[in-house]
Amino acid sequence: MNINKIIPDTYEKSVYDINYMKLYENGIRCAIFDVDCTLLPFDDILVPDRLINLFELIKSVGIIPGLCSSGTERRVNPVGERLDVKYMANAKKPFYGDFTLVRNTLFDNDCEPSNTMMIGDSFYLDMVFAKRLGFYKVMVDAIKGGHRFKTLANDVVQASIYSVLPKDKFSYGKYYRGKRG
Repeated sequence: MNINKIIPDTYEKSVYDINYMKLYENGIRCAIFDVDCTLLPFDDILVPDRLINLFELIKSVGIIPGLCSSGTERRVNPVGERLDVKYMANAKKPFYGDFTLVRNTLFDNDCEPSNTMMIGDSFYLDMVFAKRLGFYKVMVDAIKGGHRFKTLANDVVQASIYSVLPKDKFSYGKYYRGKRG
């Protein structure tokens, strides 16, 4: 895979910094959120009111949110229930699943690759998954905390991918919005 193709279309500090209204105005109707380190610290299921309010805002804008996580059902179900959204657990991102599975599980056939975005913190898991399925790619900084060994392993993979990305196209901490965002 061409490493340039996993560069996010939009890069923001957190899910709270994304301009959902602008994305809606530019055609985005469905949003797939990673859970671990994107919405919550790794292995955390305590959903703060701020996140619930954000998901209510996203829905009020007209974007249908859903969760796609490689985490277990036991981990993802309470988060999905608390946010009142559909979810996919044990997703085995980035290589398992196809667009039809995502659409049928999360969106009741109301989405197409061209109007769907993937929001995540990982090049390898989230940006590759989004690229493979043709979604608009939104990357956020990882939320630290949770299981230290697993987040350290992810940091090592992220650092190795980051080391081969062209610095003129992506730089950690240099936030930008693409054409849609």
